[in-house]
Amino acid sequence: QQQHQHQHQQSTPVQQQHEQEQEQQQQQQLAGPSGAAAAADVAAGLDAWRGKVALVTGASSGIGWAVCEALGRAGLRVVAVARRRERLQELQQLVLSPAVGMAPSDFLPVVCDVTKEAEVSALPKIIVKHWPDAGVDVLVNNAGLSRDDASLFDGNTASWVEMVSTNILGNAMATRMAVQDMRRRTTWGHVVNMVGLSGHRIPDAPAGGTFFAATKFAVRALTEGLRQEARANKVPLRVSGISPGLVETEFFSVRSFGDEAAAKAVTTSMQCLQPADVANAVLWCLSAPPYMEVNDVIIRPTQQMV
Repeated sequence: QQQHQHQHQQSTPVQQQHEQEQEQQQQQQLAGPSGAAAAADVAAGLDAWRGKVALVTGASSGIGWAVCEALGRAGLRVVAVARRRERLQELQQLVLSPAVGMAPSDFLPVVCDVTKEAEVSALPKIIVKHWPDAGVDVLVNNAGLSRDDASLFDGNTASWVEMVSTNILGNAMATRMAVQDMRRRTTWGHVVNMVGLSGHRIPDAPAGGTFFAATKFAVRALTEGLRQEARANKVPLRVSGISPGLVETEFFSVRSFGDEAAAKAVTTSMQCLQPADVANAVLWCLSAPPYMEVNDVIIRPTQQMV
């Protein structure tokens, strides 16, 4: 009987080949599309945005800077919004260089403070003056900051106000501006909010990180609330949140009021995400087919615990 079972278990060469083919197919199915195919899908999805206008706040460094580069490479017209004129000029030099290859007519740097309502409200007029046929099709709400003197025991009220003004009110005013401009043109696009991991948990309350997290919890609420308002108004506006963990940017230098040693202690504690990684997440959200809305993308360094 054992001999019979052994003979039964042996496969013929034809059966072996068939089994190998089946195994290969299963592995391919588990692996999903190849990297090249996935990249092609993103590129195809981004074609729909070619020539459209993307407005990026906080564009003068870090994630905002990288998002401007990525959108420019993808063929969008870019409005780069920030407070620092000299940094916007540096960004302009980069995106017009062969490294990015944008046409001079496709890039519009605007010095603007997102905490100033009049400056934010003026943005659509500035865009129309530059491109008479255009308006805001994509808004990337990236401007935001943290301060390290903001604990609930001994926090600096000025730092609380600064974070609320930039992270919450700046986001809401930019969103209102973009949505009203889309409604005026009856052309609905995409709003991408930089939520951040601090919109999902409080990582460093004892070190005074609670207030910053509170503002980011608010941004997550604004993101979901905007999505629900769009559905209630039956308009095809898409809304996405991106929630990166540690990214190697100026964020930590700003948080520590320019203490580069303190900033470096954070960014060298592990292999951080790079701004381009976050920019790629923005492109993926935009590239989704019209029937699909990416609501939140959480990404963190592999080494990051919380």
